[in-house]
Amino acid sequence: MTGIPSPRRAAAWVARRLPGRSGAVAAGRPARRDPFERYASLDSPTLLTVPTFRHDPDLDATPSLCVLMPHLLLDRMTGGPNTILNVTARLASRGVRLRYVATFDAADADLDPLRRHIAALVGADPSLPGVEFASAMDPGSPPTIGRNDVFMATWWPTAHVARAVLPLTRAGEFVYFIQDFEPGFYPWSTNYALAAATYGFPARALFNESLLRSHFAAERVGRFANPAVLAQSMAIEPAVDREVFRPRPESRPSDRPRPSRLRFYARPRNERNCFDLGLKVLRVAAQSGVFDGEPWEFSFIGADLPAMALSDRHEIRALPWLPYREYGALLGESDLLLSLMLSPHTSYPPLEMAATGGTVVTNTFGVKTAGTSSRSSPRSNRSWTPFAWRSSAGEQASRWRRPPRIPHRCTRRGTTRWSMRFPGSSRPSTRSGREAAIPSVDSPPSLRPGGSPRRSDAPRPRRAACAGGCGPGTAGPSLPARPRG
Repeated sequence: MTGIPSPRRAAAWVARRLPGRSGAVAAGRPARRDPFERYASLDSPTLLTVPTFRHDPDLDATPSLCVLMPHLLLDRMTGGPNTILNVTARLASRGVRLRYVATFDAADADLDPLRRHIAALVGADPSLPGVEFASAMDPGSPPTIGRNDVFMATWWPTAHVARAVLPLTRAGEFVYFIQDFEPGFYPWSTNYALAAATYGFPARALFNESLLRSHFAAERVGRFANPAVLAQSMAIEPAVDREVFRPRPESRPSDRPRPSRLRFYARPRNERNCFDLGLKVLRVAAQSGVFDGEPWEFSFIGADLPAMALSDRHEIRALPWLPYREYGALLGESDLLLSLMLSPHTSYPPLEMAATGGTVVTNTFGVKTAGTSSRSSPRSNRSWTPFAWRSSAGEQASRWRRPPRIPHRCTRRGTTRWSMRFPGSSRPSTRSGREAAIPSVDSPPSLRPGGSPRRSDAPRPRRAACAGGCGPGTAGPSLPARPRG
């Protein structure tokens, strides 16, 4: 007979209706936590916990640039934080006092290794005179500031901190180092709104890459819809350490050729890196026989992932996290990098791979078009298209042809994909001067109308990681969740 519950279900039904009893507990399962419990307080919800600062009159006579960092942990200094250090630490040699403040995560107990790391980035005295470190993580001991200090925000939560502390200073604005369109790190949500709101704060913007500045102008983002505000901003161009990211000579004899090496910059927890799309492309390509006929070696870089089959003949495995120079050597000994970034910023992995002479496969996004690749790789040769995308019933497939190792710059076809290669793709050596038209952050370029940068002949700075987090380090701050890349 149907419709009659079992004795166990009947007992659970009765238990749920007994006073003071929970059905879940009566059934031997832990009680389910009320998902709305955190909204019980009238002070809730907490959108963002902003650390506090304290004014110290003794500091008024010695103004500093207070750089609000997400954290001060050396082993998590990925491309974004390293770029901040690279730009700001150069000011110390020009007489500017610096104070780096960890705002949303911890600082190393021993800051001497971090001090040496910063000095190595910019070629400065390892003691870094005029540079201080502080942490805002202890509410009982807030960092002290002077009335004449100037603040630099480096990530959207730190922009909320900078705006909150402005009344303690004589400055009417803070400096906002913008390295991406950060609302895009999230779905349309509270965090998206909080991040987007920072572009209406009183700030002078320093953009990491003129493409990003052009995106803010084209989309009329926040205050940057006002041409006068945009004119007060500045853009620097990403720089690649040519001592680390360079062609590598083949270590095997020519009669024992190695497999072709494909590296996939894989960050599943960063949605803008399009892990699912990249993996699907590789699987469709492998199952279509694109990689048959010669040996291939496939690797994930950027995250600890399990091995995955691409076809019944091919497998991709994760490589361990590598120190900075070893990471550069890895790219120098690789042939093809698949690196996707659904963002107006180029990101560092494509630039770093191209600097080694390898081939890069990436995507376009808004102002980031196939044509903009000529800014960092001005010579174009359309005869070599090593990797092309095809669309068929929603599937993305790939076609590979291993190019001869001759110097060439940029190859592109259509408007939905581009690859690039710097001179030196023959790998034994690298030429100087015209290899990479990437201005130095030591002398930020001025901008012509339309946002195109003028080249700088200043020495190129050293970098210690990629902006997408592919260099040393693993995670960003935990509150709120910071995508790594």
